[in-house]
Amino acid sequence: MYEAAPSARVAFAVYIALTFLLAYLARRQSSGSGFLREFFVGGRTIGPWVLGLTWIATSASGGTFIGTPSLGHSYGWSVMLWISGYIVVATAGFGLLGRRIAELGERTGALTFPDLLRDRFQSKSIGVISGVAMLILHTSFIVAQYIAGARVLEAALGLPYVWGVAGFAVIVGLYTAYGGFRAVAWTDSFQAIVMLVGVLLTAGFGLYKVGGMQAVHDGLAAQSPDLLTPTGPEGFLPLSAAISFFFVWPLAVAGQPSLITRFLACKNAASLRRASLLIGCYILLLYPAVIFVGILGRVLVPELSASDHAMPATIVAAVPSALAGLVLAAPMAAIMSTISSFLLVAAGAVARDLYQRNARSQVSEGRAKGVTHLSIALTGIVAGLFALRPPDYLQYIVVFSGTGLAATFLFPTLLAVYWTRMNRTGCIAGILAGFLSFLLQYALFGTRSFLGLDPFVWSLAASAAACVLASRTGQPEPVALLSKYFSDEEIKGLQT
Repeated sequence: MYEAAPSARVAFAVYIALTFLLAYLARRQSSGSGFLREFFVGGRTIGPWVLGLTWIATSASGGTFIGTPSLGHSYGWSVMLWISGYIVVATAGFGLLGRRIAELGERTGALTFPDLLRDRFQSKSIGVISGVAMLILHTSFIVAQYIAGARVLEAALGLPYVWGVAGFAVIVGLYTAYGGFRAVAWTDSFQAIVMLVGVLLTAGFGLYKVGGMQAVHDGLAAQSPDLLTPTGPEGFLPLSAAISFFFVWPLAVAGQPSLITRFLACKNAASLRRASLLIGCYILLLYPAVIFVGILGRVLVPELSASDHAMPATIVAAVPSALAGLVLAAPMAAIMSTISSFLLVAAGAVARDLYQRNARSQVSEGRAKGVTHLSIALTGIVAGLFALRPPDYLQYIVVFSGTGLAATFLFPTLLAVYWTRMNRTGCIAGILAGFLSFLLQYALFGTRSFLGLDPFVWSLAASAAACVLASRTGQPEPVALLSKYFSDEEIKGLQT
């Protein structure tokens, strides 16, 4: 049906080699601030360009480049409405939490996301609960990325799916364990550029090969007029789901621990402002083009063995073979960047939040390093095993993992850093209410809960209510503790 030319395989191999070279160079630029500080937050020296590009590359996952085009291929123009909330994602993420998290990270020395919550309330329980929830949901997200990576390798190198999963796990695991956050951030920056160039080239070549927008319209109409409607075939996007996802995407991304960790690594507030502007412009170019590639694929390659092949199949069908290897690297870049970021977070949850900070005696740098690398390896192996049986639509795993993380952590984090009255009981209640209600809704109703809304909407509301009610009924945290996080004026208004 579709097959990449040998030149595409060579270009693809060169891209992988460049990724490892960047990881090596990043390792040589170590700040010398100690293993954990360097490995998890890059010594807090990340500037605006790298910060913005690593944030983009982490949020633009295999779901973006494999799952979203797959839905575009299956459901047509309705997917544009499905993803429309992404236009405000940078404003939401940076505006709600960026500057505040960066300030607190520098002030308190937090290295991981659970560090922030654990130290804010002086609670080991919060660190453990956060670490466990993050490990479960991030591993699920990594599963989705392995599936996406294996699909790309099927198209680019002709590798069987199982070997694609294994190869992908090894490649990303090695450079993540080798270089830590700095290597991840540097390779993310390179990968973000490759992503944007690749998808824009694919959209341009695909539109030229099809024969223009009218030919796209006619091709979709000939297959199914529903591909041209706002709801899509099979009622893919009813009004309730459209409303849900307009709010789901910006809030879900804002509440991602892997993205919040980027704020801990930034150099200063000016870097955050510039990075936010960069991200906003990038998203406006990337996401419409990604969906359009999937829609073009419906016309160019209407029959696929798996709908998740939509992006690589369209690239092979539309892009000249001399460029196909570079362009096929775009989905690979999105997947690799997200896996590396999520492996770091999962490793931090085990090595830092579950092990080091609960050990009875001080953990040496060497022991912490060994546990971190072991955590990366085990997480990769477990995720790889689950990826061997992929679902019909990869994007559903991405939505489940991403919205689950946000439902669990967005309001506990937001209130912890802005509301003096928030206490440890409220934080624990908010995390558990969001996490457990989310899992329960998925178990009972799947992707559409009460009133046809996504489970995320109700779980986010449950988490917010639990945070506020439990905090109001309990005692405030001691003033001595609050003084590390709030000004004297904010603490004076504690009873208001």
